[in-house]
Amino acid sequence: MKYLIPVNSSKAAMAPIEHVVAAKRRGAQVEALLLNVQLPFSRRVSNLSGEMDREALHAERSRSAMASAIELLSRAGIPFRAMTDVGTPAERIAALAEAQRVDQILMGVLRHPRWLQWLLPSMPQAVVALTDVPVLVLGRGGVGAAESYLLWASLAGAAGLAALLLQAG
Repeated sequence: MKYLIPVNSSKAAMAPIEHVVAAKRRGAQVEALLLNVQLPFSRRVSNLSGEMDREALHAERSRSAMASAIELLSRAGIPFRAMTDVGTPAERIAALAEAQRVDQILMGVLRHPRWLQWLLPSMPQAVVALTDVPVLVLGRGGVGAAESYLLWASLAGAAGLAALLLQAG
């Protein structure tokens, strides 16, 4: 199978790599296409820098983000190509999946508490909306202390704002 694996520097992005390595160990024929999508620079940054400098920075960031995935795939003997792109991640992932005729897109995500899922857009959902290529989402990790703190801090902030508004009224 030919997999498209969008990667970044997060630990969650390594879950699809481990999935492909496990499939290879079971005897499956696998090929990976790694993709790192960088967001474009703002207009202000673009006006103050040269195109070659921006391209070099995007390339450096992509190399850094894909380094662990490349190392694992190399050690496992899995054929792969590493690609970089600049643009809106969901759009670039969907476009590349169709252009490269991959069998499946593998995406690693960090598990978040349900309340935080309302605030953070889901990259896999955005990709699914843009392509007919099957998307397998592999979750990683659990709810962290920082996310629990954010819940209580946001509730305390809302309560403080409500008290301030009541006092002013």
